[in-house]
Amino acid sequence: MSIKSEAKSFAYGSSMHGGRPTFALTRRLGDDAGLTLYEFIPESLANGRQKRLRRSNTNRTLSRIPISEALPDVSKNEVEQFDFTTVGSPTERTPNNWDWDEWCALKVTTLRGKRQQAVHRLVKSVLGDAEVDSTTVTRGEGSAVLSESDGVRLTIAFLALKDLRKYEKLTTVADSVNRMSLEECYYWHAKCRSPSSPNGVKALRTLLADHVK
Repeated sequence: MSIKSEAKSFAYGSSMHGGRPTFALTRRLGDDAGLTLYEFIPESLANGRQKRLRRSNTNRTLSRIPISEALPDVSKNEVEQFDFTTVGSPTERTPNNWDWDEWCALKVTTLRGKRQQAVHRLVKSVLGDAEVDSTTVTRGEGSAVLSESDGVRLTIAFLALKDLRKYEKLTTVADSVNRMSLEECYYWHAKCRSPSSPNGVKALRTLLADHVK
């Protein structure tokens, strides 16, 4: 199954969230330049995730901000709902009618410099298959909202690239994630994000790039 057909089968997000977008990419210039990936999550689930991290005695914390801060190019419409028509989204279904009052944005990570360059081909592939204009996050400043399946794929790539230095390894990881099946992406996402699996990202990085010297 192609990435495109897999992504469409998931619509915007998981069924438990009513098909809403659950991830976003934002590109900024200037002092805070970089490409940042966010996950949208209900506050109650964010609280539960933070408690599990603390119980696992890990050093990981949740970087939580309001959705309006994660997507500064989004405003509210006349009925106080976020108007996402100004950001990149699949043309056939612009998300514009969900209640976000008890939701927040969790920062996955920000990629800069050569790490940002290395992930561009993957970003273009993922957004292109979802029929999202990738230039909103690859040129200038802009944002795009994503489905759960697309966000999961980008999450494991962003996390694996974060601490790599060699450009050949960066591009190898990004290209390898692009070729993964959706099932593989969800498996590694669970390994990388679980409090009980603190070495998940390291294991993924080793699997994909350890052979590159």
